Amino acid sequence: MSAVDIHCHILPGLDDGSPDAATSLLMARTAVENGIGTVIATPHWIEGEHETDPIVVRRSVQELQAVLDSNAIALAILPGNEAFICPDLPDRVRRGDVLTLADRKTHLLLELPYENLPMYFDDVVFRLQLQGITPILAHVERYRYVREDWRMLDRWVRRGCLAQINADSLHHGHGDEVVQSLVDRGLVACTATDAHDAINRAPCGIWNGNGLDGLKREV
Repeated sequence: MSAVDIHCHILPGLDDGSPDAATSLLMARTAVENGIGTVIATPHWIEGEHETDPIVVRRSVQELQAVLDSNAIALAILPGNEAFICPDLPDRVRRGDVLTLADRKTHLLLELPYENLPMYFDDVVFRLQLQGITPILAHVERYRYVREDWRMLDRWVRRGCLAQINADSLHHGHGDEVVQSLVDRGLVACTATDAHDAINRAPCGIWNGNGLDGLKREV
């Protein structure tokens, strides 16, 4: 069974990921070569700074899928966002301003600040869950407060959140003992590529854990 990459900046020209269709095509080929069959495109969404229009995202997905199909690249592209936390994020999601993963309204890729956890984190998570949405915390290994105390992530997972780490954080050359300890403690649901290009941050080397079974069935 091919893997599902839930965090990838493959859509051309929408954020700091792929700059053009040629790069997106190379990224897609690399993904397929590395056993990925589905990519959820997750351009950044940051309130008041970089609010990607869902209509534009869906259209870009359709256009890229057409290019892949015409080039016989067996990769499915689905819409989503990497949403940076803000106090009214649950309201923005409910209004349709922010895309959930695969546009299924079941999982949201949620990015947090690297240095300090916002005081409204618990409230945002609770209100998302009231909508039936499971937050998937993006690249948790980057957050200082998680690296300093794994118990913080453990509390979030016990509350129903899922944790994603970037695949390259597990490469042996990195020697990141914190990341490996999070995996060993069973706190990580999956890896994702968080790919931004076809060379330096390419879509490869991921695995999907059991925590994503529901989402994998949907996509």
